[in-house]
Amino acid sequence: MSASVYVAFPLMALLGVVQTAVLPHFPILGQVPVLPFLVALAWGLLRGVNEGAVWAFMAGFWQDMFSIVPLGTHALVFLLAITAVLLIQQLLPLSQFLLPALFATIATILYLILHTMLLRLLGFSLTLNAVTSLLPIVILHAIIILPIYWLMNQINRRVNPRRVEL
Repeated sequence: MSASVYVAFPLMALLGVVQTAVLPHFPILGQVPVLPFLVALAWGLLRGVNEGAVWAFMAGFWQDMFSIVPLGTHALVFLLAITAVLLIQQLLPLSQFLLPALFATIATILYLILHTMLLRLLGFSLTLNAVTSLLPIVILHAIIILPIYWLMNQINRRVNPRRVEL
């Protein structure tokens, strides 16, 4: 485990505030992307399952802190969806363009299915409008992951430069 885990807590706290206080005022095509989820996924794609799981949990924790759902709901769902995708990623070659979009699509679908099922189990009712908005958010996440992934890749290169041995 690297020191980047210590960065996850304050960064995800900040992203949680941005997610709940700022992003709803600036929807993209009528949808609000789940920014902490995408940042945790991008970091996990770059750094592996262990750090991705920690970042996913932190993202979900802060998402729970600023929402009305029971505490731990987002943390559990983010952790499961991102970890599943990161385990699949280990089987495939690295790609800077196509695979992050594919993984964001898969992770978002898993997140939405698990979140919907968990909310139903906890007694929350979902409207038809909430269910019909699922496909646009999947497409939006597949598009938005690319700049987030590239930004996180640049940060990762600055923080953890590759060592060259002669």
